[in-house]
Amino acid sequence: MEIQYKFALVLKLDSVPEIELPEGFDRIEKSHMTLIGGPALKQFEEELKRAYFGPTVEIVTTLRYVAKEFADNFSIATRDNVPVDKGNPDLGVETRRTLFVPISNQDAVREFVNELCEELGITNPEPDRFYHVSLANTHGGDAWKSVGDITASDI
Repeated sequence: MEIQYKFALVLKLDSVPEIELPEGFDRIEKSHMTLIGGPALKQFEEELKRAYFGPTVEIVTTLRYVAKEFADNFSIATRDNVPVDKGNPDLGVETRRTLFVPISNQDAVREFVNELCEELGITNPEPDRFYHVSLANTHGGDAWKSVGDITASDI
């Protein structure tokens, strides 16, 4: 497990729950949990470029605790009329469906993200984020084509 900053601040996961996928879904091969979404981090881009996200002992220990508590239930989030390409509206819209598992210890993850933000010298721009891991979607497993705004109401 490691934290990465590439547009969003994500926790790369070594493993996720294995389940039988519903028909039409493809597994997302590079599993991660988004800690803070890219659009929310845009204002802190310079601070994040200078940050070190290497595996310190404290971070690794905390991550092992934070990321291991997956909920028992899986859900599917659906969004209709999502632009195929926001920069090219002529391409039309599509429906996105993502199979995900919520993180059961939301408060522990939130506390970890708040502490991480404090270390970075920024304020957590998504203090109410719903933490989950997307496992599969109906777009060939392309993580960029998953539903991007999953919330507790999608359960």
